[in-house]
Amino acid sequence: MTAEAPGRLTPGDRRATLEAFARAMDREAHVLSTRPDLLWQQLYNRLQWEDEPVPDLLAPQLVRRSALGATAWLRLRTPLRESPSLIRTLSGHTDLVGACAISPDGSYIVSASDDSTLKIWDAQTGRERATLGDHHGHVLACAISPDGTRIVSASLDETLKIWDTGTGRERATLVGHTGIVRACAVSPDGTYIVSASMDWTLKIWDTETGRERATLKGHKARAEACAVSPDGSFIVSASEDRTLKIWDAATGQEQATLTGHTSDVTACAISPDGSFVVSASSDAALKIWDAETGKERATLFGHTKGVTTCAISPDGSFIVSTSWDGTLKIWDAETGQERATLAGHGDVIWACAISPDGSFVVSASWDGTLKVWDAKTGRERATLEGHTAPVNDCAVSPDGSFIVSASEDSTLKVWDAATGRERATLAGHTDLVGACAISPDGSFIVSGSLKTLKIWYAQTGQERVTLAFHRGRVWACVVSPDGSFIVSASDDFTLKIWDAQTGRERVTLAGHTGLVWGCAISPDGSFIVSASTDQTLKVWDAATGQERGTLAGHAHWVVACAISPDGSFIISASEDATLKIWDADTLQEQATLAGHTGGVHACASSLDGSFIVSASEDKTLKIWDTETGKERATLFGHTKGVTTCAISPDGSFIVSTSWDKTLKVWDARTEQERATLPLLGSTTPLALDPSRPLAVCGDGGNVCLVDLVGVQYGPIIVTAVDLGAGPTVRCPGCFQHLPLQDAWLGQEITCPRPGCGFRMRVNPFVTLVRRLPPLRRWWQFWRRR
Repeated sequence: MTAEAPGRLTPGDRRATLEAFARAMDREAHVLSTRPDLLWQQLYNRLQWEDEPVPDLLAPQLVRRSALGATAWLRLRTPLRESPSLIRTLSGHTDLVGACAISPDGSYIVSASDDSTLKIWDAQTGRERATLGDHHGHVLACAISPDGTRIVSASLDETLKIWDTGTGRERATLVGHTGIVRACAVSPDGTYIVSASMDWTLKIWDTETGRERATLKGHKARAEACAVSPDGSFIVSASEDRTLKIWDAATGQEQATLTGHTSDVTACAISPDGSFVVSASSDAALKIWDAETGKERATLFGHTKGVTTCAISPDGSFIVSTSWDGTLKIWDAETGQERATLAGHGDVIWACAISPDGSFVVSASWDGTLKVWDAKTGRERATLEGHTAPVNDCAVSPDGSFIVSASEDSTLKVWDAATGRERATLAGHTDLVGACAISPDGSFIVSGSLKTLKIWYAQTGQERVTLAFHRGRVWACVVSPDGSFIVSASDDFTLKIWDAQTGRERVTLAGHTGLVWGCAISPDGSFIVSASTDQTLKVWDAATGQERGTLAGHAHWVVACAISPDGSFIISASEDATLKIWDADTLQEQATLAGHTGGVHACASSLDGSFIVSASEDKTLKIWDTETGKERATLFGHTKGVTTCAISPDGSFIVSTSWDKTLKVWDARTEQERATLPLLGSTTPLALDPSRPLAVCGDGGNVCLVDLVGVQYGPIIVTAVDLGAGPTVRCPGCFQHLPLQDAWLGQEITCPRPGCGFRMRVNPFVTLVRRLPPLRRWWQFWRRR
């Protein structure tokens, strides 16, 4: 990667530029170590947000790499949502990381993962030194002996193991607990180990012999965590019974019980001088306790979800906490004030450790990575725009001007598609927002949450009306092609049809015996399809709400459904590893698409209806021929389950997201992978711009707007629609409705409007949108009588 500088740089500019490049390289080292071909993409996506002169230096390369015929790459329009104090990411585990520890000399880091292994990392370079793998279940905790020569691990297999740090060999297995071992700690003199288990007990083990010294009983629920005092004289334990206990290490006798948390206590730590204890709880708070008296000194509020763990700096001046909200927080131990929030993980952060000199912090997350943070630069609080919890859904407006995201933080956000900046936050829901949709004319937004939907004005972000008659969470919502009605799907086993103008409920569609996870409206607005965990789909008449039929044949949950562009067939995707094609008129099964070896999470049809794409837990996508039902190709490249898929509006590209934290672009004709973008967290929702190479996805709490650079769309596929005044074609370039000419059907045309010239391919059929009859009011029925 080279940069060309316009003019001469001052020494200060030169130094700032080198430091910016060094920071970017450190933060991307985990990606570039395995994908050096992504050097330009990964560094540009970080450096574009730096102060001048860095963007100026990159400008000539940006022009060259964005020119026609350039190699495809993915450019972020939105900055990575990371705190400035992030130093590097350690990637290598194949499952969530639940624990970490730092050696006494600060030279290496140990991590424990649900992939049943521990890893030893070089703290300076971030490189993996060794993998320790002999547990027969998830490794839930790890600790290092005071001399750094031994590692202790605790596992789902109900054992602890002692490992030799130098050789990586197992020294001993400690057997005795009758439940999962949740935590472990080593005494300051290294002579004994303490373990906490789901069997409600703690045990003290002799480090040299591996024999059990004592069992500590007293908790009334599983023991979640344990810590040993600096002088080794007492032990602190934390439990699901909402208490902490202090135990005499020599006798194993209980000395005190600390009560005050309103939910399970997930972690505990003891200050370096042994004077105070810190606890973390699922009640979203931390507490500081006097170790001698057992009295509460302070409660620390700030996390928005349960606190998973805590640590105290070697000098006792600050506390670090991690949370289900995906952030770390640094607190002043004396005042209890929050010093900083560190964001950057894409999922729950389960553990943290502080280096012996207090200069850096390591965190372990369910996103499968560890991150190293500068504890000093973290003192200045970083204010980061964006959601504070995972994003469940996203949608792009019909004209491509704005994007809407729905999050578990109970809000929606509206983003400007051109700049990537947040336009508005739509707040009003009191529970996670599971779904969102935009009306065909872009005038309103619909969102679904617990028992309610809301309609919002897209221009102002103001709430228009609340639709509140579901008895469960709404996981899907769609707007009819003419924008006159809304359909919602809920885990209360029902769907509802709502009048989009008034917000009144028209009818409830009841009949499923399982959660309704997906729904779709036919292109002409005449029927609705729903997908359920009862292993069936149902087809409903949109005008009357009457069930037309049940599509039965899947052997597991039906998780997604789609309708062909001409409304002639229905596609279903199931956890039984198959898709099915159904005739929309006869409701008969036409074909079963079998070939995946894992559940199918998503499906999509090309806009001309010629092929289908499926995304599966088996880490692949498949392309299927609609006419024959035969598999055209399998797309390999993801390393974990594929969560979503979408087909470009010209039918030439496929975009996918995965639990492997990547977004990929594929050529639909050659079946080759064209570009990959590593992201911070597992990606689930995905939407494509209706006319431009722009993708939107949710990445943990982030919303990522991604330009598909080097990807050239052909003519966009459009369908002529008749709303009652004759068929028209909407140009994706100028957004004008053009009266259909018969000669356009099945042909490529150029928009005839002066100054537009947009190329499009018109489908050979016309969709006649049928408007539902107006909602009758109670007084209208009374007058009729």
